[in-house]
Amino acid sequence: MTEERHRPPARRLVASYCFPPYSDVSAVVAAKRVRERNEPVDVVQNAMDSIRSSDEELTEIAGDLVHRRVALPSKTAFSSWTSIFEFQRMGLEVVSQWEREQGRPYESVYSRAQFAASHFLAARVKLSRPQLTWDAEFSDPLSHDVLGKERSAPAEDDELLELLRRAIEGAGFRPPSGVNALEWCEVVAFAFADSITFTNPYQRDFMLEHCADPALAARVEGIATVSPHPTLPRQFYSMGHTDLSLEEGRFHIGYFGNFYANRGIGRVVDALGLLGENVRDRLRLHIFTAQTEEVQETVDDAGLDGVVRVGPFVGFLEFLTLCDRMDLLLVTDAVSPPGGTNPFLPSKWSDYKGSVTPVWGIVEEDSALDEQALDFRTPVEHTSAAAQLLARLASR
Repeated sequence: MTEERHRPPARRLVASYCFPPYSDVSAVVAAKRVRERNEPVDVVQNAMDSIRSSDEELTEIAGDLVHRRVALPSKTAFSSWTSIFEFQRMGLEVVSQWEREQGRPYESVYSRAQFAASHFLAARVKLSRPQLTWDAEFSDPLSHDVLGKERSAPAEDDELLELLRRAIEGAGFRPPSGVNALEWCEVVAFAFADSITFTNPYQRDFMLEHCADPALAARVEGIATVSPHPTLPRQFYSMGHTDLSLEEGRFHIGYFGNFYANRGIGRVVDALGLLGENVRDRLRLHIFTAQTEEVQETVDDAGLDGVVRVGPFVGFLEFLTLCDRMDLLLVTDAVSPPGGTNPFLPSKWSDYKGSVTPVWGIVEEDSALDEQALDFRTPVEHTSAAAQLLARLASR
């Protein structure tokens, strides 16, 4: 699908595998970055209908700043080499066509990972147009997961990898020795981007520590910036509609998002279980997640069905509206391995902090989340501290 509006040509290109209207955190943040910069753009993205639902409300974020947008029919996947190869090949053809139509080359390109394919397309654009400025962003480490373990996606040693290998060597850096596409994505951006944005300093340091080439890491240190996910203006928090009814006389806590092996709902459920029934009954925990069956089973096993309400994700603007309607918003930290660093700052924090509602963080000490201006905080895996806070909230 291609969208085009008759306006002066955009000078900035956005290579974002996931972009509105597809409902995904990466799409939302990429659109926020466009709004934050306030410059017209043309967008090249993937048609993600097979794995992501559409939410037309998300197009309100970047709004009229998007002049042209194409959703490429390349294979849709998180990081398969076929999907990466097709996206950069098709994307490069579109960029060349758009430049011919507008009679001049783009002056800059922005790309964001997740997903990895975004940086590969931006790299191809940059290598063929050295005068163009490439602004790359990493939301999280690609080559390592939330448990600190290496994450791998096999690439093929084909013409694309050979082209990138020669370019990296020609720039005076060491290409990856293996064929992990996620490592290649990081190295390619490190070697050729003119600026690299990290969402927090722990993420920057973590990724540089895992960079095998000291000269490349030194280059990144010189061009890196730290910029948390943007927060939208207050007007967005009143644009949505919700049918959710909140009981009077109860203290309502909202959690929006999925749970991981090291960032689960179990500790909150256990904390509620420590409270007396008369105290629990004054609380309502609303969980909006894609894991409804799994979370509901946990809630049922704990006998908390009346206290914890589990529902599916809601649309983005409804989510912002609900943030304002809750009495408290909950965000939980990932737990780093023993002796490891926690480089993850939950993206929902940027939306929570724009709300009028206080925020409770269940945090790992000295993490990126722990450094934020939370209204309440309790340590991860410290159930009694969470229970004490819940009891205080219930007394309100």
